[in-house]
Amino acid sequence: MIQKKNIVYLALLAALVFSGCTAYDTQLKDIPIEERDQLLEEYIGRKAWTRTLVIDIGADNGIIDRDIEVEIVSLDIHWNGAVGVRGPNNKVVRHTLDLPRPLTRESFEERLSRVFWFRKPDYRYRMNLREFGKRTAKAIYNHELFKGMPKEAALQSWGYPDQLKTNDIGGSVTEQWIYVDPRQRNKKRYIFVADGDIDRWEE
Repeated sequence: MIQKKNIVYLALLAALVFSGCTAYDTQLKDIPIEERDQLLEEYIGRKAWTRTLVIDIGADNGIIDRDIEVEIVSLDIHWNGAVGVRGPNNKVVRHTLDLPRPLTRESFEERLSRVFWFRKPDYRYRMNLREFGKRTAKAIYNHELFKGMPKEAALQSWGYPDQLKTNDIGGSVTEQWIYVDPRQRNKKRYIFVADGDIDRWEE
């Protein structure tokens, strides 16, 4: 009887060890250790400007608005990814990146570029002036929109939407961009895009 119990315990122990090793291997397959180290070296301590609302995972430190200068203080390169930033009043906010698995360096950096700008506002204004012209560059700088604005410029002005709905009717593509602010859950902002340009918006 005792021998049977010992065999059962050994079998359970072996199963636990095997499952633990499998989980460890799965984690390593996300982003190789060398690339994780490179990500940390490149981004930790780096200044950035918020491109979208940065919302604390635990809601303890609240929300950082757009175009606020922050310092990146941590990267969570596991699960669905997260970034920690030090914002106004030295508050540290951890924002989820909500990445699909498996994580890759490319997907991690692409999502960071949606959350942050890594250039000062004045520099971005000069770059937008060259690319879009004065009217559009000024609108982007002030986070404004106008009818006929290219959607690429609207992404610079309002940031990436929280939700996107697309319709293709007879070759004409329309998009509805939806922006949600957790501080005003009953109020959403919308951009309506027709064939690549801003048609209208609601605030």
